[in-house]
Amino acid sequence: MQKLLDFDMVIEAHDDGYRTHVVASPAGEAHADFTLPFSDEGLENLVLKVVGSIGRARRQVRRIETQERQLLEDFGGQLFEAVFCGPVGECLERSRMTAENKEAGLRIRLRLPGALANVPWEYLYDAQHGFLGLDPETALVRHLELPAPVRPFPISPPLRILAMISAPSDTVGLEVEQEWDRLNDTLGDLTRRGLVTVDRLESGNLAALQRPLRLTEYHVLHFIGHGGYDENAQDGALALEGADGKTRLVTGRDLGMMIRNRRHSLRLVVLNACEGARSAQDDPFGGVAQALVHQGIPAVIAMQFEISDTAAITFSQSFYQAIADGLPVDVATVEARRAMFAEGNEIEWATPVLYLRSTDGRVFIRGRGSAAERQAKEAAERQAQEEAERQARLEAERQARLDAERQAQLEAERQAQLDAERQAQLEAERQAQEQAARQAQEQAARQARIKAGPRAKIETDHRARVPVLAASPIVLAIPLLILALNLRTAAIFISRPSAWLILWSAVLGCVVAAVECSRRRILGWIVPMEFIFAWFLLYAIYQLNPWHLHRLGHYLPVQGTLAAIGAIFSASLWISTLARSTRGRRDVHPLLPALLGCTALGFGVAAIAYAGEHYSNLTALHDNAGKVFAIASVLFFVTLLVDLLSPFLELARRLQSSHASRPPTTPTTR
Repeated sequence: MQKLLDFDMVIEAHDDGYRTHVVASPAGEAHADFTLPFSDEGLENLVLKVVGSIGRARRQVRRIETQERQLLEDFGGQLFEAVFCGPVGECLERSRMTAENKEAGLRIRLRLPGALANVPWEYLYDAQHGFLGLDPETALVRHLELPAPVRPFPISPPLRILAMISAPSDTVGLEVEQEWDRLNDTLGDLTRRGLVTVDRLESGNLAALQRPLRLTEYHVLHFIGHGGYDENAQDGALALEGADGKTRLVTGRDLGMMIRNRRHSLRLVVLNACEGARSAQDDPFGGVAQALVHQGIPAVIAMQFEISDTAAITFSQSFYQAIADGLPVDVATVEARRAMFAEGNEIEWATPVLYLRSTDGRVFIRGRGSAAERQAKEAAERQAQEEAERQARLEAERQARLDAERQAQLEAERQAQLDAERQAQLEAERQAQEQAARQAQEQAARQARIKAGPRAKIETDHRARVPVLAASPIVLAIPLLILALNLRTAAIFISRPSAWLILWSAVLGCVVAAVECSRRRILGWIVPMEFIFAWFLLYAIYQLNPWHLHRLGHYLPVQGTLAAIGAIFSASLWISTLARSTRGRRDVHPLLPALLGCTALGFGVAAIAYAGEHYSNLTALHDNAGKVFAIASVLFFVTLLVDLLSPFLELARRLQSSHASRPPTTPTTR
């Protein structure tokens, strides 16, 4: 908000109350009469409550109570409704609309009588827009009418601030060094950026101002110290240091006299002292700030109450930042108040009061500055240009060095790639030669086998035979013998000792067959062997009758079912083995098809015998069940013989193969 439209108001006494005149505004003129909504005693009580709240904030109270915040809103609302009543309020609304259409804000300039100078007008509260002192579209300033016009003073950065810190020995001690450190810390960022410079007076007496103001063009005087208002003398004063170091009260008129001859460059005075904005009721220029304005200072900021350190630091930092950015003084004051409010100072934000004589709020404008400043600026620019050229030259050299290193790296990578391709080509040629040699060797071996004839093929076949099981077929003889003897007598059930013997031999056979298979990897032989042992294991469990399994025989012929399942699986394995044998597979033992065939037929005949025993309606089969069992026993005996002969046959084949492969011996002659 840098563009503002003026809304000038004059408040004067009229009859028993006051009259508000809008003498200039975007919506024309207006006037209305009003009376204050509070008495002098009520205003004094309000000020005491505000000061008390600020005192608690100084004692690090984090938040002002809601009751006091509500008190200020009520006070500001009543004051706003009284002053901006009737035509004056309507004129304000029309002016706001006009300013909004022009993308601007309003500068409300108050010209007040002495009786209303000490009213905290900054707390004016509009229910729609809030506090006018915090409205970003409104700048509320106090205007003192003087005949001499104020023109902006051209300056070029940095903004020069002269700090005056006064700490008389007979007053309440101020932490002077801490105050100075806070001010430097507050403006440190602006100082590093070259926007602000801060100088400090050697002492806090009035005479110390003379020489610095004569030698240097300062733009801002920032005072830190004690101040007050004398009710009897009806005048405000600052507590400066005398020659003896004790307090010397200096009025605003005296201070203005010392800085008067430098007023063309000194454009702003900031009084960080208590009650620097308070004035007499019958003299509009009776306060320190008012007297400085009367002496010709274009803008004065003073405190109408005491202010805490935290609030003062926040105000200074935000205010000088806005001034350095080129904002008008009134807009910068609004920004500083808003920064204080944002930091949690819900009451102290209205403590700073701006007295402004400039019509547009600009007491500084950016100018070309003095010849020395221009020369210094040109020298700085020239030095910056030389530095930039030097940096550019160094950057170009660095870039050239990087390009050379990159080119060398690319060349090395390309050479490495060529070497890798050459090595790969040589490796491919070597592998091709080895492949050709291997193929030639295989072709020669194939031709040699063809020339060797059938005998070499037989020897090769003998060597390619896989070994058969040796121990597990011998274990299988025990259950086969017991079962065959039992079937020969046409008895369905066997004795309990025979059943236990079949059970443990079946378990032993499974373990022995598994061990031989893992050691010799005989997959083709182990499958039927493990199935036979598993069938005998289930058969023995049924015969031992745990949990009364024989009761199920009345409803389900378990032995016949097991025999039928054994016949089906043995037949499937038999067919698979015959198919492998007819295809010329070398891993099939010659006796394996005979073993599986006898096993399948034995299980099948046993299943038929069990069916004849259980189903009496099959008369022929039921009467000849014993003969059928005899046939099954013969088949199982054949299975036993085949099983026992298989290891000996394999041993004979190995002996024959080793004898045939032994080279012939020739008799030696003497």
